[in-house]
Amino acid sequence: MKKDIFNLEQDQFIIIEKIKYKILNKVKFTEKSSYWIEYKMQKVDDNYIYYLNVELSSKLTIYKVLQEKNVSVKMNMIFEGEEYELFEKGIGKVETYYGMTDVGIKEEVNYYEYTNKINQNKILSIEKWKNETEVSIGKIIKISDIKILKEFDV
Repeated sequence: MKKDIFNLEQDQFIIIEKIKYKILNKVKFTEKSSYWIEYKMQKVDDNYIYYLNVELSSKLTIYKVLQEKNVSVKMNMIFEGEEYELFEKGIGKVETYYGMTDVGIKEEVNYYEYTNKINQNKILSIEKWKNETEVSIGKIIKISDIKILKEFDV
């Protein structure tokens, strides 16, 4: 990746598809010999919470956290009237983090990633932590959709 998307800092601002976000925290997850980064972001306009997932393969996904917790894990599901199928699942382990977060080092999460049957770029994510289930809806984006702001750009 051209942009240093793996090293964003707390309180840094980025623009994704012309929308401005503030980085709140960063969690690095490992699974077997791979890792990925998840940034918790706050949309500057309305303070909604989003996540930016950055994988070693250069896959980027932006997620909006939903209030919906009533989702059960299965191979195929209908969510908000659309059909999704299980694409990827696994267990991530927290390796490191910065910023305010409710995770601990070596804490594990079972994750399930679903792709929309019609629009493969649309993603439904379910994360099952020890005490909580988090459901997010998102989409795959390109590195060119992201502008990393320097301090003087804010």
